[in-house]
Amino acid sequence: MLVEADIILSIVPPRDALATAKRIVDVSKSAASPRVERKGPGSNSIVYVDLNAISPQTTSKIFDILGASTLASTPSTPGLAHRLTRTLSIGVQVQHPDNLLPTPPITIKFLDGGIIGGPPSKDDGSDAWKKPSIPISGPQDLLPKDFMTILNMKMISDKIGSASALKACFASLTKGFTALSILSFTTAQTCGVLPELQAHLDEFAPGLRGRAEKGMTGMAPKAYRWVDEMKQIGETFKGIGGLRMGRETYDGIAEVYRFVAEDTVLGEERVNKRKRGTTAEDVTTAMAEGVDKKMKKHVAGDEKLELAWRGSWS
Repeated sequence: MLVEADIILSIVPPRDALATAKRIVDVSKSAASPRVERKGPGSNSIVYVDLNAISPQTTSKIFDILGASTLASTPSTPGLAHRLTRTLSIGVQVQHPDNLLPTPPITIKFLDGGIIGGPPSKDDGSDAWKKPSIPISGPQDLLPKDFMTILNMKMISDKIGSASALKACFASLTKGFTALSILSFTTAQTCGVLPELQAHLDEFAPGLRGRAEKGMTGMAPKAYRWVDEMKQIGETFKGIGGLRMGRETYDGIAEVYRFVAEDTVLGEERVNKRKRGTTAEDVTTAMAEGVDKKMKKHVAGDEKLELAWRGSWS
């Protein structure tokens, strides 16, 4: 429960990041959920760490949702206010035998973050765990050092928005490359030259084929989440980097993942329950099936429109 938490890690689909922050604030205000009584300095505060794949601009909006600024730093990026910390004091009440007594206000402290890499896994042949990197940015010393070590968290900056920018730039390369691989392999399959493409990648770009096929076969269960993540990357490039073409590029890449999620059988895939798209060849087959189905719908729609148009003149 929120009232029992010391640290909240927000990890949701990018489209739900703002709503989740609003929900935390709403729950904090509820007198029906009194804060568990704590003792000592900082005992009545919560650290909210946003680890969602969102742009620095969206991070700033979440920052605003969580309350009024208490410390400020000089913005490092024109047009984006980077503040060191933001807190929200919420007065709640607890039931007392005689009456209702107000508790000290809850203070929500904010950290920006992101998750880079896959889920934790054991390295082959050892007991060591391979962990994703979790860069965070914002005020120093809000999280216990042992907590940060366990989760492989790294403080990269005292500026809110820096961690989100790093995550966006990293994912633009990895997930952007996967989208390009889907387009390339599907077109090669349609033209009947997929084996030749794979052979030429092996000969002239060693390692590239393996990277492409690994990304393609792993993306299906996550494609629906990546739609909004790509849009957030485009927003980062346009708003922070000033690259308008970056927004247009990643809106296009978002459409690739939207097509996978909504117009192919790959959108029905779930992690650990895979049926389709477990090979690069089947990914391209599923994509081609989706294209064919969509084209037939368009043709049928055009025929109906033409018949209606002709009927209006008969």
